[in-house]
Amino acid sequence: MPTALNVKAERFWPAVPERIWDSIREEFTLPTSADLEAHFRALGDPEAMRRAVRVFIGEGTFCPGFQLKDGLLHEPVVRLFDQAMSLKIPHNVFAAWMVSPLPAECRSRPVDILHSMTLLQSTLVAFGDRYRPVEKHR
Repeated sequence: MPTALNVKAERFWPAVPERIWDSIREEFTLPTSADLEAHFRALGDPEAMRRAVRVFIGEGTFCPGFQLKDGLLHEPVVRLFDQAMSLKIPHNVFAAWMVSPLPAECRSRPVDILHSMTLLQSTLVAFGDRYRPVEKHR
């Protein structure tokens, strides 16, 4: 019989509500991955697409506009996304985290304080630790 000593609580990544995608679409745009790929090809930088944040909504693949600055990938977002991938935070969850208020210490959204990379990196690690699914042990 499982006891508290040999069973960890099961956790899951939070579901991303449709309103998050709507808010990203309104505030930053949410082009399809094909559209963003065509954009980078037109700029002569098709390799940029390999570094882009992609989210999966329904049957489509989209790229949040918050990762672009002056039509190019915004490096602080790319660095945070790379860290999220190393922490095994899913693409959709990372995108939602970027536009959601942080805990009480600052209440800003990551996308609004990209100049505070140390804070954002540590907050991303804590977020990953809090929600990362854990295996059940018998």
